[in-house]
Amino acid sequence: MNIKLFAARNSSCWLALPLWGGMGEAFFFLFFYYLCTQFSKFVYMIITIARQCGCGAVHVGEILAEHYGIPFYTRQNLLKMAEEKGFLPELADFFEERPVDDLRYAISEGFAEENIHLHDKTIKMLEELVGTKSCIIIGRCGNYIFRKRKDLVSIFLKGDIDARVKAIIKEEGMSEADAREFVDNTEDCRIKYHKYYTGLTWGNAADYDLCLDSCRLTPENTALIIEEYIELTARSRASLNDK
Repeated sequence: MNIKLFAARNSSCWLALPLWGGMGEAFFFLFFYYLCTQFSKFVYMIITIARQCGCGAVHVGEILAEHYGIPFYTRQNLLKMAEEKGFLPELADFFEERPVDDLRYAISEGFAEENIHLHDKTIKMLEELVGTKSCIIIGRCGNYIFRKRKDLVSIFLKGDIDARVKAIIKEEGMSEADAREFVDNTEDCRIKYHKYYTGLTWGNAADYDLCLDSCRLTPENTALIIEEYIELTARSRASLNDK
């Protein structure tokens, strides 16, 4: 367990620690941690994370999945699930976030509403794979596909281009020129992909609950802010229901 993250998430509980000494302090900490891990398993929600290339979205997703005790679905997980269900041949392009060709993209630009209907089957297949379970999903137009779920928390992660290029250099071992080209190409693919399947503009703040600069914040602090947002919105809903 990351003690610093635990302390940051539960800072108020540490005020009580000076009241305990020796074994008492250790027992209090272990008991509180046990309660946190148990209660986190009862969280019911779906978190979707859209991201610019090089923003550390996978790391953010992993932190949130551990904190809430819910599954974290990346491309590899979804591909495996689709294969088990027999959906893979029809969903391969969708899960790989492959760019559409210029003709299909032009059609989607001119006939966005009709285009959405063409992909209803794809969307329904992904909905069937995930069902109503609590989970975290990276990409795959999740904010659009699961927009009708009342427990949806949609996130978009962004960052300075130079910081994102540096992250790709570190992760992939590329030269700066190759990393910059990789980032640019990936962004272009995601813009076309999102437009083709949803008719919407990828990265438009109005389509997400929360937009964060994860490069400036770091993945750890980004996850903390998302957790705080979820907690505060849950409190707000509870207070409104009580009225």
